[in-house]
Amino acid sequence: MRSLKKIVASIVVLVFVSACATQTLKQTDHLAAKRPNAGQRIVVLAPDVVLSEFTAGGLMVPNAEWTEKAQGLIKTEIQRVLADSNANVLYASDLNEPGTESETEIQLVKLHEIVGATIAGSQLAPIPTKKDVFDWSLGPDSGALRDEYGADYGLFLFVRDSYSTAGRVALNVFMAILGAPIQGGIQAGYASLVDLSTGEIVWFNMLGRKSGDLREAAPAAETVDLLLANFPTTPSGSDG
Repeated sequence: MRSLKKIVASIVVLVFVSACATQTLKQTDHLAAKRPNAGQRIVVLAPDVVLSEFTAGGLMVPNAEWTEKAQGLIKTEIQRVLADSNANVLYASDLNEPGTESETEIQLVKLHEIVGATIAGSQLAPIPTKKDVFDWSLGPDSGALRDEYGADYGLFLFVRDSYSTAGRVALNVFMAILGAPIQGGIQAGYASLVDLSTGEIVWFNMLGRKSGDLREAAPAAETVDLLLANFPTTPSGSDG
């Protein structure tokens, strides 16, 4: 599992570094006909968030204190954004009580990480069978969320952010003097809306940039605004 997570992280970093993405990449043009209506319920899963230090040696080292703070800020901002939407929203129990999630929820969040990374990777290296269609799924196990929460859709968020250590910053400065700047930290993430009756991902939004700071409230709010930009049930999402 650890090696798989490293592969997923590498795919996400490669996509965003190669594309030099600076704003969200929306896929909603494929999904206009599948948007939930106001009467259908959306359960929001606890966001999958990890913040890391980017060392001078090029390693990403997870920082537990930063991660915990970012998770709290992102949860708050998700609630803020969706409170202003037309969505009929409820929140998974673990959103406010970490550690209470079911094994099925844990596995679906992990699966979303992998499937989302594959979708991101397909932006760099298109998959022939997916070239003209947006056809991705978390599988039938997502139906367990429908049964548990009485929801029609599930909202999943994945975010990874990294910040250069003092040594990394110094190395960047030195390399810049030599005319060869090197990669610093990046912020990458994606959000998916899943039809819990089929497991199909009916909306996907991807974010990648070399700025932002999830350790502070204002920039964390900006990140969530970008990740949920054009969310299907918000007024701004009506243009598909």
